[in-house]
Formats: sequence, structure tokens, C-alpha cells
Amino acid sequence: MGALRSLIEEATSTDPSWMSDEELHDEAIEISRAIDVLEHRLAEVGHLVRERGTYRKAGYLSAVAWLAHTTDVDDSTARRLISTGRALETSPATKRVAGEGELSRARVRILTRAADAHPDQYASHEDMLLELARELRMADFRKAVVYWSNCADAERAEHDAAQQRAVTRLRASQTFGGMLQIDGSFDPESAEIILKALDAAMTPEARRDGATEDLRPAPKRRADALVQICRQYLAAYPGVVGGHRPHASLIVDLDTLVGRDGRRCDLSRTGTITPETALRILCDAEVSRVIVSGDSAPLDMGRAVRTATPAQRRALAIRDGGCVREGCDRPPEWCDVHHREHWIFDGETNLEDLELLCRPHHIEEHEKNPVGPGPPCRR
Repeated sequence: MGALRSLIEEATSTDPSWMSDEELHDEAIEISRAIDVLEHRLAEVGHLVRERGTYRKAGYLSAVAWLAHTTDVDDSTARRLISTGRALETSPATKRVAGEGELSRARVRILTRAADAHPDQYASHEDMLLELARELRMADFRKAVVYWSNCADAERAEHDAAQQRAVTRLRASQTFGGMLQIDGSFDPESAEIILKALDAAMTPEARRDGATEDLRPAPKRRADALVQICRQYLAAYPGVVGGHRPHASLIVDLDTLVGRDGRRCDLSRTGTITPETALRILCDAEVSRVIVSGDSAPLDMGRAVRTATPAQRRALAIRDGGCVREGCDRPPEWCDVHHREHWIFDGETNLEDLELLCRPHHIEEHEKNPVGPGPPCRR
């Protein structure tokens, strides 16, 4: 190892700032190739330490712990190196080209994962896969190996695909400042649909001919595209949710609109906005007036109807803000209108007798207080 250290010191003795552009290019290639060879060597060493149980003599519980501590890497890197070493030991041709520096560590990693997953098939197709590793670009090579793996074990591939679909997630949380933070993971099929839709929405017709340059950074264009997709979806939504077509709801009082100190200027899901933003939204919006007292809106329907009217639903959305159960944060759109005193037992469809309950809490309420002979359904 002293000779190796001497070679490293000799190779790094020259100040790179004195090198020409061509020399810097060649230097980068040589350094990368040397790192590849040394990493593959380290993977072999880690595997041998595991096989021999050498780590136990040094007082470690696992080869991963020994390698992580000895080389000052994290556990996941140590585990990957040992796994690579194990796969190289059972794949002689791959081990040879890795040791000679013909393939980058990234390409060898792809090959060794394939060898670990399908050892018998890899042994039969090793030469073909090595040829692909030499000839294809990295992105194409990765796709080729995934395709090969799917063909090698179709049943496992379908199981993995089902697992990916099962863990597809989208999380949306509101920050203290009112922004919405979105984070998620999607299986390849869902991801393809999402990316295609975003690509289409990120490239408006006016810019496709290159006549107008779009200076927005890609993350900003992607965010704007998602909003546009959602706008179009809501505009074309064929049904109703919670008694009306789904839409963004702005609740603002008259004092706010005319420039006086008002009480409310809120979007129903995301909270308070500025009066200027409210006025901009109202420039192109359907306006529904809700008066909580007086005769301008049919809020008191008595026994004439059993179900709440759209005007009553809007009033309940403003009054209750969603499910009234303590600790429940489901919005009005996800709620049913519940009669505190059931309509069958002379309850009236008036605001005083109505409240919003989400579907689970609504079901729970009726299971605790079933409709039938005896006391009426009460909250």
C-alpha cells in the first residue's frame, strides 16, 4: 500500500491550475478511472472480510459496521460496497472488466444489482450485458438492464410493480406562512402520466414556435402548469361534490371589499388572503351571496324540504368551516349536512338544526343514535 500512496502523491503533486484545458480533461478521466478501480477493489476487500469473519476479530458485529468505521463511510455505502463485492465474486467477467477500469462504478453497480437479483440468468447473459454496458449511454443502459430484469423474472417484476403502485403517495401540508408544500412518490405508469401532463401545460401554444422566450425557471413553470391543470379539471368537472360543483371558495365580507376593516377574507381551504388578492379573484368568478340574517337568502326552509339547499350549504360552510367534531379538520366539501333532530321526527331543515359532519363522523353519529322508535337523532 506504500507504493499506492506514493503513486497517488506523485499524481497529485502537479498544481491543476497550471494545466491546459486538454490536460484538465485528460486528468479528470484518469482520476475517475482510478477511483472506479479502487472502489471495486474496496468492494472485494469488504466481501472477503465478511466471508472470513475478520470483522469479529476486530470486535465488530458485522462487516458493514467494520467497513463503515474503517473507511469512514455511512452504513448504506458500506452495505452497497459489500454487496457489490459479493456479486463480483460470482461474476468473473464483470470482475475482470471492473478491475481493469473499463466500466465506471455506476455501471458496475447496475450490473451487480442485476446479478444479485437474477444470478442464474445473469451468468448466462453476462457477456451480452457487458457489451451493452460498453456501448450504450448511461440512461439507455439503465433502461436496457431494467428491461432484461423484467424479462428474466416476469413474476417478480409484476410483484415489484404492484409494490410500487401500493406505495404511491402524495402529501400536501400547509406551512405556517400559508404556502402549500407538496411531496410525493409515484409508480412509473403514474409518473409518466403526470410528467406528460406537466410537459404539455408547461409549453403553451404561444411559446412552442420559439417566438416568445419563457424566462421562468423550470420549477416555477412546473408549479404554474400544475395549477393550470387543476383549473381545467375543475372547470370541466361533470358532477357535484358536497352539493355543488367543486371550486375554490372565497369568503369575504362587504366591509373588506369596500376598503373598511372587515372580519373575513379567506379561502376556504388555505386561509386568509389580502383584499387585493380577493378583488383579483372576483374579477373572473361566480359570486354567491350568503346573508346569515334577513330574508335575502332562503336559509329557513322549515318542513318544506328534507335536504339542505345550496344556499344553506354555503352558509354552513361559512359557519362551521368543515366537520364540527372536535379534532376533525375535514373541509366542507367532504362533509354531509346532518340534522341534529332528525327530519323524520319533526326536525326542521333550518340552520339552527343543521351541522356539517364528515362521512365517517356522520356514520358514527347515526350508529350511536339510530333512527327509530324512541328519542330523535340528536348530536
